[in-house]
Amino acid sequence: MSFAKLDQDGIVEEAIALLKEEGLGAVSLRKIATRLSVSVSSLYWHVEDKQALHALMSISIFKACLDSVPPAESWWAWLHDFGIALWDAQTSIRDARQLIAVTRAQRGAGNHLIGQIVKELTALGLNAERAAVAQRSVQALVTGWTTLRAVQVAADRDSFILALDVLIDGWRTRAGADQP
Repeated sequence: MSFAKLDQDGIVEEAIALLKEEGLGAVSLRKIATRLSVSVSSLYWHVEDKQALHALMSISIFKACLDSVPPAESWWAWLHDFGIALWDAQTSIRDARQLIAVTRAQRGAGNHLIGQIVKELTALGLNAERAAVAQRSVQALVTGWTTLRAVQVAADRDSFILALDVLIDGWRTRAGADQP
């Protein structure tokens, strides 16, 4: 790839491909540069460092999850589909949980995407404060459940969906109790 065609999206795409193939431990700027046939220093024009790359990878995966959520007629249906999209990503992308863990330190990474989620949920009738907490609870459930799955605890997709539905039913009950 020529330097002129090199951009941040292409670097992140290649990093995610490497993540899927070899795991997070193999993701390095040097390896990505080799795969793209550019010098490592060329990457630094587009990505500050490995931590920034991890944040960009995490945001890209998270955005793909959001983009896969179909239009919904209720906030609870949207949250359900969002949870499924996150589950599918975290169970199909090698070391996704580790990527999430290392990116947590990047304050502000993906805040605009959280804003999109809150906007979507409020448009469907959930107040903004509840929307922010509800989406975080779904994300925490997914990450916790996929972690259980990774350590051989009986945490299959069907049991996850049951847990997700129970969580969302709790949010529906709480939201209904808050209505005048």
